[in-house]
Amino acid sequence: MIKKVLKWCPSLFIAACNFYLSSREHIEHMPSFWNADKVVHFFCFAAFSFWTAFACNIKTFRQTWIPTLIISAWAVTDEIHQSFVPGRSASVLDWVADTIGAFVGAVIFVFLLTKILRRRLETKQIKS
Repeated sequence: MIKKVLKWCPSLFIAACNFYLSSREHIEHMPSFWNADKVVHFFCFAAFSFWTAFACNIKTFRQTWIPTLIISAWAVTDEIHQSFVPGRSASVLDWVADTIGAFVGAVIFVFLLTKILRRRLETKQIKS
């Protein structure tokens, strides 16, 4: 039971950081290139989804919809939350970047998981 709860810690930490940053009127030290905020959204939500896939015990590419849906739903609530913060606004394009990032994060998790499992299996076969 404790292991299951602890597996959610990275995702919950990212969620808390996301909520904190979404509550700020202005975020300092943001990159300044064109559409930088979309790139930041993409990578942050990819990491969020990666750790959510870990917490959900995702094992196949077919299951990547689970963390993608969870994180995409969070992203909707994040955009709604931002619409109430002075100086911030809700953006469908931010949500799209979040959702694409969520899918990519889940796919990367499964890819790395299968690679690690394949390597362990090969190591066991060599020893046998």
